[in-house]
Amino acid sequence: MKEIIDINTWERKNNFNFFKNFINPCITITSEVECTSAKDRSKKANQSFFLYYLYAILRAVNEIKELRFRLDDSGNIIYFNTVDVLCPIHVRTTGKFFTVRIPWKEDFNEFYFSARKIIENIPEDGDPYAAEDNASGDDRFNIILVSATPDLHFTSITHTQERSSGSSYPLLNVGKAIIREGKLMMPIAIYVHHGFVDGIHLTAFYSKVEKYLRLYP
Repeated sequence: MKEIIDINTWERKNNFNFFKNFINPCITITSEVECTSAKDRSKKANQSFFLYYLYAILRAVNEIKELRFRLDDSGNIIYFNTVDVLCPIHVRTTGKFFTVRIPWKEDFNEFYFSARKIIENIPEDGDPYAAEDNASGDDRFNIILVSATPDLHFTSITHTQERSSGSSYPLLNVGKAIIREGKLMMPIAIYVHHGFVDGIHLTAFYSKVEKYLRLYP
């Protein structure tokens, strides 16, 4: 469900108005989460570690309302009760990638097997950006995008900016996990509109991702 926000009664009115005319109103934060137990569980179950952390990220976003505000093409601030995730997936047989849309499901097993089915049915050829280019209406906004670079550990990153008002939705990158002091640590970068999201919300995001990496499945 979508709600059009009345900025005059919105609790973030002053925050948004302060940043809305900035040349770049967005910020990118990179931090690490511990993923030791999630990696071990996925390996023992012969399941995808990528889908383990994708679930944790998407669940965290769907529990933090500030990560679900959007700015549409008309300048309206809109809010979604839930959002899905876009993911560029590498197709090893061709060396290309294709972006797929994976719907949010709170039950981990439902999410996992739905995502596996979508990924297993990626075409061998076609437009790698079709999932984004063909989206219309609310489907252009009620999403986040998560890209993975599992062979590259990073400590910072910059993101492309779609328009002067920022991206239509949060952009995230997940890097290679490395062992530090006996723990497996994984970098996650997130790019958000500062008129919607403050440091306290980003802190909650990373805390929740780490929590769900420990708990699920």
